[in-house]
Amino acid sequence: MRHRPSQAGIVLPVVVAIILVVATLAWGVFNYVLYGTRAAGVYITLTQCRLAAQTGLERNKYDVGQAFKRYYRAFPSMWDSLSWFSTWTAHSIGTSGYVCTVMSNGQVNGCTVTVTVTGVTRTSSASALKYARVTFQTTATKTSPSGIAVSKTIEEVVEYALWRSPVFNYAYFVNNYGWFQGGGVTANGEIRSNGDMSLDGSSYVNGLIYASVNAEVGATGKVISTAKYQTCAQYWSGAGTRARPTNPPSSTAGVKWDLGYDYATTASNAQYPYQDILPMPYLGDLTVYITMASDLSSTIKQNGVVLVNGHFSGTGPSGLAAGVDKGCIVLDGTSKPIVIDGPVVIDGDVIIKGTISGQGTIYSGRNIHIVGDITYSSAPSWPKPDTTPDTTLQSNASKDMVGLIAKGNIVLGNYTNATWLSSEKSYITTPFVKAYACDPSDASIGYPSTFPGNYTASDTGQKIVYTYNKTTKVWSVSSTPADRKYYESAVGDKIVGDYAQSAAITRIDAVLYNNHAVMGTVGACAFNGALISRDEAIIYSGSVTFNWDIRLGSASPDGKSFFIALPMVPADPRVISCREVL
Repeated sequence: MRHRPSQAGIVLPVVVAIILVVATLAWGVFNYVLYGTRAAGVYITLTQCRLAAQTGLERNKYDVGQAFKRYYRAFPSMWDSLSWFSTWTAHSIGTSGYVCTVMSNGQVNGCTVTVTVTGVTRTSSASALKYARVTFQTTATKTSPSGIAVSKTIEEVVEYALWRSPVFNYAYFVNNYGWFQGGGVTANGEIRSNGDMSLDGSSYVNGLIYASVNAEVGATGKVISTAKYQTCAQYWSGAGTRARPTNPPSSTAGVKWDLGYDYATTASNAQYPYQDILPMPYLGDLTVYITMASDLSSTIKQNGVVLVNGHFSGTGPSGLAAGVDKGCIVLDGTSKPIVIDGPVVIDGDVIIKGTISGQGTIYSGRNIHIVGDITYSSAPSWPKPDTTPDTTLQSNASKDMVGLIAKGNIVLGNYTNATWLSSEKSYITTPFVKAYACDPSDASIGYPSTFPGNYTASDTGQKIVYTYNKTTKVWSVSSTPADRKYYESAVGDKIVGDYAQSAAITRIDAVLYNNHAVMGTVGACAFNGALISRDEAIIYSGSVTFNWDIRLGSASPDGKSFFIALPMVPADPRVISCREVL
């Protein structure tokens, strides 16, 4: 017999070794899972912090923008409204009782969020484009499920800018009752009313029609229209080169003009009744515009001679240093063009006609009286169809554009002619004109807090009176001025009548804007630019056409860099840069 060795001493160590290996692996897996769970919890918490930080930032960006808009609505005439941003701390921004509190230790989706303002920069007063850039830094913190503190910090630079009011996106915009009546009215561009809009079947609107609900004037926001519109082919053949281009510009070219005439959109739905009111900013205190004119070295020249150096407050046409027409001016471009460079301010009335050139705006402290045709020396042109839209865009950038902006009224034609008032009276008095609230700054030119609606009434001001000596056959200024109506000028009737052209007005190249009314008589007339007014009372003969200048459009390539200092409003906030700090 042979003896076999025992196996018991080997099995036990092997089993123990296996158990240790399995335990080690299990422990490793447990720790791996535990680490992964913790890491996942931290990652999820980090994502929550990132979203919470962005949410808090968006809330405060919006709150700052709304507070600035409230301030601007309270002081709409301030060119330098961005001074609101000049006072700021880490957790507040704004001035003059319109301070916006910025979030500190707020709760967003379970995260603690703090938003701080770390810097504000503004453009200089001489800058054409006005903006303030606010740097926000937002930190969100939260403890992960495993007890680890997590945070995320985001920084954004946000631009709050002033840009021309969207009312200039329309060929025709009125703050009261809009009407195309009498046959032969054409609008090549969108039209809008902060009230009802009524158009007869002889009208053409090559664009969209908007009406708004407005309790102040009793408007329900209806569009009452049988107006027609043209196909692209009809528009190309009949609209002329002063009308806005189409989108697309030709049958083969791609999309170019976002605000061009879009036949397809117009054909599908041309009418937009019951819209919200689109606020029309008031032209208020002109002091800030005077400062702007000085900063930009703006002028009006004629034949190389400076007529206005930024601001005119001097002796009026009567020649009397202290006459009631002080600060009024006559601009006659019949023989030599009137050259406008930048925004200028005229304290009183402006009497104007003839050829104008340049890019700029005339701000009048009262009325602007257009007593004859106004024509651009170098007018923009949009061929139809257009196979080279880029060339057209570049060419038009340097062409003339002039704004005529009045705190009072824009008066068309020769109001000293007896037939002028007989044609106008029904449309510049109640009940056609509804009562409305006025800007307090217009009290200086005779407007009460609520204007009752009669432009033929006395505005408590005076006008120069000229008398004729039959013996000497000489006109002279009377020592006693006469009462003045809202539609009249402080300049004497004789001067207005002498400068008024005998024929009816047939062309006005300008952007027209005023606090109160555009009124008067014209012939078969083309308005090339835009007409923006509270009340509209234009009496025409034959036909009238409103050709919108697409360079006014903030959303078109033509308008993005075009600046003539028209009344502005706050633009929507725009993110300049964004980064994660931690």
